[in-house]
Amino acid sequence: MIKTKYNYEDITNLNSYISKILKKNFGKGPAACYTFLTDDMMFINIKNFITPVEEVLIKKNEEHLAHKSRMIIFDAIFEQIQEEVKRVLNIDYTSMCYDWSFKHNTGLIILTKDEHFTQTAEHSLEGNESVNSIKKICSNVHNTQVQINHVSQTSTVTYIIYSGFMSKIEHALYEKGYVELLIEWSNELKGEYKQNKRLFEHALRAAIDDHFVFLDFEKDRGMIVFYHT
Repeated sequence: MIKTKYNYEDITNLNSYISKILKKNFGKGPAACYTFLTDDMMFINIKNFITPVEEVLIKKNEEHLAHKSRMIIFDAIFEQIQEEVKRVLNIDYTSMCYDWSFKHNTGLIILTKDEHFTQTAEHSLEGNESVNSIKKICSNVHNTQVQINHVSQTSTVTYIIYSGFMSKIEHALYEKGYVELLIEWSNELKGEYKQNKRLFEHALRAAIDDHFVFLDFEKDRGMIVFYHT
């Protein structure tokens, strides 16, 4: 459910603040920053954000370094964003995740109340056929039997929360501390989701413009966000 009780000025001010803090820390701010809220999450979509340094890394086939540097910086500035959101909206988000599409020069930041990013078993798409189709696609990508916990769809955005995506090998790697290796692997998996675009479009009955994938290896859960027309 999309929140409507927050006024336009509050959201505009937050967009401006986030753009400024990104510019301060990256040396270049996004050309556009759009925010909307659900009952328990805040979605921040940014466009045209790639810095000159990242452009060089991408051209040199070192995209993983661009991802890593962004991860380090965003982990460092989360507290500042968290405090500003609490001041403006009086919402205390406890965690943040993010994903970047360097090809499309778009990114998505999600602030969550951690206790809500769990197994809600709520499917708001019409009929179980769509949910079952999504479950099959996700299971094929991960080679495991995932559980679809929540599907929510609006006119422009669909987000899917699922769990149980990790294989025995991925669990073992995480337990032994190979987190960076798993993060690099997750970027490969995002390409697998892109290859399944038409299957997702059929299940969602909507054309997909962009998508983002978030994988939480600590809690074995993930989320896919589709922007569509």
